[in-house]
Amino acid sequence: MSRGNLTYPFSAVMGEITAKRALMCLLADDRLNGVLIKGPSGTAKSVLVRSMTALTDRSIVDLPAGTGDEDIFGGIDFERAVKDGSSVMKGGILSRADGNILCIDNINLLDPRTLNSIMGSLSSGTVKIEREGISAEYPCSASVVATMDPLERDLPESVADRFDICVSMTVETDAVKRGDVVASVLDFDRDPESFARRFVGDDAEVRHKIECARSLIPSIKVTRRDIQDIVTICTKMNAVGHRGDLACARVARALCALDGRDRITADDIRDASVMCLLHRRKPKLKSKTKGDASVTSDDVPDAEISDDDMDISNTEIAKLTKMSADEGLDVQKEIERVEAMQPETSADMTQTQQDDPDPETSDTDDAAIPDVDVLTMVLDEVRNDLAEIDRIESIRLNSVVGHIPRGVNSSNRNGRASGFRIPEGRTSDPALGATIRAAAPYQKTRRSNGLSITIVPDDIRENIRTKQSSCSFLFAVDVSGSLVNTGALDEAIKGVRAMLEDGYVRRDRVALLTFGQNIINLAVPFTRNVENVFESLRRTVTGGSTPLGEALLTINKYMTNYVRKNPDEKCFIILITDAEADRPVVEGYEPWAELKRIAAIMKIPNTEWILIDNGKKYRRINYAKRLADILSARYLVLDDLTGRFDEKE
Repeated sequence: MSRGNLTYPFSAVMGEITAKRALMCLLADDRLNGVLIKGPSGTAKSVLVRSMTALTDRSIVDLPAGTGDEDIFGGIDFERAVKDGSSVMKGGILSRADGNILCIDNINLLDPRTLNSIMGSLSSGTVKIEREGISAEYPCSASVVATMDPLERDLPESVADRFDICVSMTVETDAVKRGDVVASVLDFDRDPESFARRFVGDDAEVRHKIECARSLIPSIKVTRRDIQDIVTICTKMNAVGHRGDLACARVARALCALDGRDRITADDIRDASVMCLLHRRKPKLKSKTKGDASVTSDDVPDAEISDDDMDISNTEIAKLTKMSADEGLDVQKEIERVEAMQPETSADMTQTQQDDPDPETSDTDDAAIPDVDVLTMVLDEVRNDLAEIDRIESIRLNSVVGHIPRGVNSSNRNGRASGFRIPEGRTSDPALGATIRAAAPYQKTRRSNGLSITIVPDDIRENIRTKQSSCSFLFAVDVSGSLVNTGALDEAIKGVRAMLEDGYVRRDRVALLTFGQNIINLAVPFTRNVENVFESLRRTVTGGSTPLGEALLTINKYMTNYVRKNPDEKCFIILITDAEADRPVVEGYEPWAELKRIAAIMKIPNTEWILIDNGKKYRRINYAKRLADILSARYLVLDDLTGRFDEKE
């Protein structure tokens, strides 16, 4: 948000303390590899990013959506090529970003291949260009800040992992605070200069804090104890790889410096973990089933968890220490003592005391054994903070069906030009810019024939186009009496509504089928009007038996016809049930035995099944898991969709 040369003041952005601190950390430590800000449209993500101009002398360089590779990385200088036939490299946006802040709005809408190249160049500090007879490279040392709306499209994990920090901005729900936001923006619109002057002092104070932190960071030591705590938290939160560990260490150090301290505290580690692990956690894998009942570590009483489960291997710590040596984390001298650093029993403590008879004169910061009580408290706080973010972000379709490919190559001129290639034979879709650039270096040796530029067949390039693919989702919801009595149906309906909101943003087709009350009801055939599905869910009649076998036959018939008419459509069937069928299709048959035979014949082309189990957590036989295996369906528990990263309730 800006008016002329004035941007909305950083200190005037209400709330969003975590996002503000993340940006301050980025400005305080050049070693941090970027900040990713997630949130729905209209939550002031871009406003906050652009307000950073008051906190630094560096410029903000924008990378707009839809920018081509040549504009981003650079390429041949067309004017020089036409003028004197020389192949000279001309830098792109990344060249201008060197030494500044690169801002990428809606980063998830950019081509994944381009994103990987951008982040790789920023990580290495060098942009390499190999195209059209040019082989060149130039330095690019830039801080990157990116924004995205998760409902529009997911960001590839390989790209997200390159951001040290990820924070989530949410919609304000308090009526008074929303009113304050509106009043503040109206004041800025009415008189931007007067409004900005009110916050000059506050922004100057934040800038001074950042400058002090920059000078303080080199003197802050990340001790061995700090590393032990960080690695423990990252492992317990299922963070894959070492980037999360290193990011937590750097961010904890930056937070400490911003507070003007020279020692990292448990609060620093907690806050850093929330910032650095939001986008790095992996859902816990289910353990082997026992009696067909899915068992996770959540189901194991605390008394049955051994002390060894809290240990972090010395190998992991040694790796982190080695990787951190070049980053200013002063722990190199402790490598030799790794073997003495395991959380120990009293016997271990005795041995340690024998090796170091005078602990008062040793480096107690590095040699200290982690305080288990403090570490457990910090771990619980990190877990709770991340779980709260998960609940706010709610259920999304990608959490349910996995990765949904959204871009496919187009075989005609439909779609967005995403690149170019040398055509095989004639082309009806020439890439004009690429063709001219290919021809430019040879103009000095070609006869112009009165033309500004002469093109020969070997110069011609054609566009590579990608088009947005849509998907179709059939929600089949069990509304029988057993689920009504347990309250699971209400949770299932909330989940469907949340997923449908995701589908509304993407403009996918959705359909709704309910079964219960001895009735199979195709409530809403495939449509892009999600409101119809919302209304139908609201009016759904619940109760009665569970005619699951008949529901599967109805799904099979409907979806087979739909796929035949829409062969290019990727289809998903999201079946929400506990699979405890109690009504057969054929009178006299045992319901479950009949259901297994019906499920075995479900062969719908180009369609994937997802079964969401909303049954009781503890039961003698898990019919839903058995049905998922027969259907070759992805199996999820309803609680997993919102609490899938929690270790315990």
